[in-house]
Amino acid sequence: MWRHLLRLSLAEWRHHPWRHGVALLAVALGVALASSVQMINESALAEFSQAVRSVNGQPDAVLASVGREGFTDDLYALLALDESVALASPVLEIDSLGQRDGGNRGSDAERSDSAGPHGPRVALRILGVDSLKVAGIAPGLLPRPAASATTTAAGRSRFFDPDAAYLNAAALAALGLQVGDKVALQAAGGWQTLRVAGSVAAGGAALVVVDIATAQARFGRAGRLSRVDLRLAPGLDPVAWQRGLTARLPPGVRWGAADDAVQRVSNLSRAYRVNLGVLAMVALLVGGFLVYSVVSLSVAQRTPSLALLGVLGLAARDRRALVLGESAVVGLVGSSVGLAAGAGLAALALRLLGGDLGGGYFSGAAPPL
Repeated sequence: MWRHLLRLSLAEWRHHPWRHGVALLAVALGVALASSVQMINESALAEFSQAVRSVNGQPDAVLASVGREGFTDDLYALLALDESVALASPVLEIDSLGQRDGGNRGSDAERSDSAGPHGPRVALRILGVDSLKVAGIAPGLLPRPAASATTTAAGRSRFFDPDAAYLNAAALAALGLQVGDKVALQAAGGWQTLRVAGSVAAGGAALVVVDIATAQARFGRAGRLSRVDLRLAPGLDPVAWQRGLTARLPPGVRWGAADDAVQRVSNLSRAYRVNLGVLAMVALLVGGFLVYSVVSLSVAQRTPSLALLGVLGLAARDRRALVLGESAVVGLVGSSVGLAAGAGLAALALRLLGGDLGGGYFSGAAPPL
């Protein structure tokens, strides 16, 4: 019996292909939008979390500035002398713009004519670190000089070269730079030109690592720090130690955690991501409504055929199962096509627009799917 009912359903599809095709398309588009938005959100947050862990490492405690101006490095000296602190790594963070320097290409005359910032501007983050301390907490930020300089005393001193900058892969690709080129970084008083002396392993968005003394001197932050990453002595309770030191902290300084940056961006982008999710669900609901309309129209037009099946002995329960089965097939095929299309749409959106679809929450990041 069901074989004959299947032939009846196939005949209905052959006679009205456009009607059922629209239903399939509606389901596919709704599922594609919903799944692609979910994939984009998860990929962006996962990539940003990985980048923050690479940049911040896994310290036992983080002492961070509340504002962008930072705090004085006197506090770092206090922490470094504390017997409970096994390692203290100072960090200065600066949000800036970078460009190729005009002197990278051409003859000497051409370089003198085109010296200065050149090419598209790229949003990036500058990190000033102490190369002797950062390896113990955030090895992804340890500068890696060019291979030709790593075996000599001069090569080792390049860690502290005031003109040296170390870029991660995203910054090198965005600026089109290679080791030995010059990069112009925007500072409070104009542009500062540094030489690309090597790279860092940190992933995520565009990042430039320099010696902390260079960052303080070249970018108008003398004597200022953004945070201090702390590795405590073995067996010490971080919470109890922080509680005892809190009263001695100056205003504008707070205790943080390694994943605070991830949580901040997650909270900041939550409304944005919820709006995208709601729009995707609306598309899915509209697709479901279209399927309902198509199936209702099909049942209304097939009323004589369904009535004839009832006269021939087909129970109402079986006729209902026939209609529901046809709807399930439409939903299953449409959902399968929509999931495949959603993966492709998410990959394309991540490549062209980034993890925030141009919203600015994950600046400069184009995470993989």
